Amino acid sequence: MNTKKNIQIFYGGFQFNKGGVNSYSSSLNNQLQKKFNVSLYTLDNLPIFIKFIPHIIEKIINFLYFPLGFYYKGTVTRFLFKFFFKKKTDYIIFQDIYISWNSNTPSLTILHAIWSDNLQGYNVSKKKLSKLKKKEINKINSINHSLSTVSIPYRNFILKEHFFNKINKKIKVTELGIEKNLVKSIKKIKRKPKSLIYVGSLEHRKNIFFLIDVFYKLYNYSSKYTLTIIGSGPLKEELIKYSKKLNLEINFLQNKNKKEIFNELFKHEIYIHTSIKESFSLSLLEAKISGLTTVAYKKLQIPKNFIDIPINDFVSSHWFNKIIKLRKTKKKKKIKINKYLIDKTVEKLTHLFE
Repeated sequence: MNTKKNIQIFYGGFQFNKGGVNSYSSSLNNQLQKKFNVSLYTLDNLPIFIKFIPHIIEKIINFLYFPLGFYYKGTVTRFLFKFFFKKKTDYIIFQDIYISWNSNTPSLTILHAIWSDNLQGYNVSKKKLSKLKKKEINKINSINHSLSTVSIPYRNFILKEHFFNKINKKIKVTELGIEKNLVKSIKKIKRKPKSLIYVGSLEHRKNIFFLIDVFYKLYNYSSKYTLTIIGSGPLKEELIKYSKKLNLEINFLQNKNKKEIFNELFKHEIYIHTSIKESFSLSLLEAKISGLTTVAYKKLQIPKNFIDIPINDFVSSHWFNKIIKLRKTKKKKKIKINKYLIDKTVEKLTHLFE
């Protein structure tokens, strides 16, 4: 007799769009299946003639009233999810504030990030940004079930600096995690000296053109430096052209599954992360667990022990100087791997239903 309870997970994107939240949704789904009957719903599950409507709405509204299109994309997605997939269940997890709804079912909304804090690729006036913030504040304050975000630094930033203490909803913290079998696969091998690697989406927020500028300085200093970039995104073709313009041989790889990513990480010595904004960063966590020396922007809202070499700004010469002196710097920061396992995450999340 099946005594498992039922749980629904809602993720407002497509499964083919690889990224932190997507990867986390899959890992969460796999782990929860040990204790629950899990149904994971994404835009892929909608009827084919409807699944692209949220993105169409986003583009139309952004054309007229940018950046509110991002907010209303979530509103439309929520309506479609409720219409097609709302059914009796024991628990619900929403992977986004924009798609969550209130009900009598014990629920949890996870705030991975918010749109008003992720518009680095756009030129947005303060007035327009204020309108989006106001809607997000009202949305967060209207949630009547548990709300959790992914790191203490990000929660503090959101509450105090971004929304200026206008959130009256208690936000708890549940760090993301990775699957235990990946941790067990950690290899102690000789890494290629002066080898750099980045894993993630190729978008403005990740600041990859700057990463290439840093590598350009390193390569001109010593041609033994190498760079591998794993991921895809809207800037990929431009980035490849830019690297060719600088006569750089950068190893651009497509999206890979977690096992393949770890296999690549093991080959390298330095993980470089030039992102402007992060709320947790599974990529930095995976690099730390794999034994790489991590170099990243100091002011990211992530657990501080994810970054071995924190850098205060985005001046390429500063990154260059830190990297060429790596062997003379202090030892890498230690990380408690057990704290960041997906089973620990699930344990904390299910407790929040209570």
